[in-house]
Amino acid sequence: MKKWSFKQKLQYQFDNIMSKGTVALIGLLFLLTICVSCVTGLVAMLFGGNGGIGELVWVSFMHVLDPGTLTTDQTTNIPYVVIMTVATLIGLIVTSILIGIISAGFEDKLERLRKGTSVVLEQGHTVILGFNDNIYTLINELIGANENQKDGCIVVVGEQEKEEMEDAIAARFPDTKTTRIICRSGSPCEPHILERCAIENSKSVIVNEYHDPLSIKMIMAVTSYLRGKELMYPGLFITVAINEAQNVEAARIAGEGRAEVIFANDAISRIIAHTCRQSGLSKVLVELFDYDGDELYFEDVPQLYGKTFKETLNYFDKAVVFGIRNDSGTYLNPPMDTVITKEDKLILFEDDDGSFEIRSKEAEFDESVIVKEIPECKRNETDDLLVLGCNPMLPAVLREYDCYVDDGTKVVVVTEEEFDLSGESFRHINPEIRVEPLINRARMEELLEEELDNVLILSDMKMEAEEADAKTLLYLIYLWDVLKQKDIRVSITSEMRRTVNQRLATQSRVDDFVIGSNIVNLLMTQIAENRELTALFEDILDEDGSELYMKPIENYVECGKEVDFYTLTESASRQGHIAVGYKMVADGSGEIITNPLKSDKVVFAEGDLLIVIAED
Repeated sequence: MKKWSFKQKLQYQFDNIMSKGTVALIGLLFLLTICVSCVTGLVAMLFGGNGGIGELVWVSFMHVLDPGTLTTDQTTNIPYVVIMTVATLIGLIVTSILIGIISAGFEDKLERLRKGTSVVLEQGHTVILGFNDNIYTLINELIGANENQKDGCIVVVGEQEKEEMEDAIAARFPDTKTTRIICRSGSPCEPHILERCAIENSKSVIVNEYHDPLSIKMIMAVTSYLRGKELMYPGLFITVAINEAQNVEAARIAGEGRAEVIFANDAISRIIAHTCRQSGLSKVLVELFDYDGDELYFEDVPQLYGKTFKETLNYFDKAVVFGIRNDSGTYLNPPMDTVITKEDKLILFEDDDGSFEIRSKEAEFDESVIVKEIPECKRNETDDLLVLGCNPMLPAVLREYDCYVDDGTKVVVVTEEEFDLSGESFRHINPEIRVEPLINRARMEELLEEELDNVLILSDMKMEAEEADAKTLLYLIYLWDVLKQKDIRVSITSEMRRTVNQRLATQSRVDDFVIGSNIVNLLMTQIAENRELTALFEDILDEDGSELYMKPIENYVECGKEVDFYTLTESASRQGHIAVGYKMVADGSGEIITNPLKSDKVVFAEGDLLIVIAED
């Protein structure tokens, strides 16, 4: 067994004390001061100092602490003066070291605060795990959601430095209104990092991550941390977006009943497919999913107990009834003769939670302008589709598109790489895959001469977001130039990756931008605020049951006459539809209005569209 020298042992003990931090060092200096005072007091007594040992130790202690005490000493006893001078010099050294230790300790504490290592003492806050470009949409929506609260709080956890995250957020949101944003730095999968952001005291957790395996790992980390904790909000849950179908079930299993999982690619594919056929639909969906304007809420309205669902539609001046919710589930656009009971809550599209005003009686409508004979549904002659580019969502987009078109609908896919659709089974379309190099303007002109009515540009997922959006913008420039010169009118839908790039393309006469990550983030924020919305959003995006459609206004009311939204609501309800808003197309503006004040009168022209919730 190796023997250590006394010097090594002393040095080891000294190192251990030094490593214990500021308080230990201050204690060591105090002990040194006491030792110096005792030694100098004893020596001073030996050299003829006046007074007893206790008095001389005290005088020595005063010399160590206060150099000015030296001026009061009598110079007749030279050894005594020398001893006290030595004590004073040692005191100056100790004081200097003490100031340095306190300063270093204070700086260390500030550095720890800057790094975000302290525990968040909040309750009822929302925690976002992961810091990337999506964070800004999430924060923006949560700020909107918290506007009716006096003191909302968002805790952001990322692996970046706390100051870096705070600066980035402050640059985007100089005014966070009633919401405080707190950042903490560290791996969101580490238990001590989760403890710092007080997960157990939060009301919901949002996993903000691009990659499914890491998202699932974060879910497991949160559920593992919460296991055995006493939750401030027992209904605490996790909202997460998963990209691949095979990972959805794994995410639900990892969540142990606490995870609301959004199948992101499926939702985006459905939105893209619907938007291709119904120009402007993505804007309607954004209106539904964001907190800028009206949102969906579940409201208990006792005044309407015993009324049929159809009767409830015109009891609100500034709210649209979407459906009902009860213990058995959520029902979007239920049968019009459904009777409302005390177990039912109405799903209202309104300005804010509880902001609706109910009329004393059902509003009147203008029977004279309601269309009595509904025109026969004819084949949509504008379903032929040109797809530029491809990505893994293309099969899902085409499957969804196939559900809503007739036999003989033409679909042409132009891509730079081979793409195999042989494993897909379509009922109405037979996609033609054309492998070509990067499309130039001349080739774009040739493609548009084939009289394809809708154009869809898909983002290249193999590229970085900026590079992929730049490629999309190039295609849009070619499209805009050809359409302008040839006076061709087609509906253009473009998939973009970043919201900021959408502004650059506004001059390209694009009917719709589908920014998948943005829409998914809107969904995540809504669900994080109200878990019950998950089933409703699934109904809205699902091909089964009722969905959002834009139908010719002449199917509901006579054109060229003043009509209010009460009348539109009544006419739509007779066909089993719910009127949500309208799109003014005839004047060329393409303006979309959702949840209008029902008393406002509008004159529609042929070509304008009514936005409805319907089964087909």
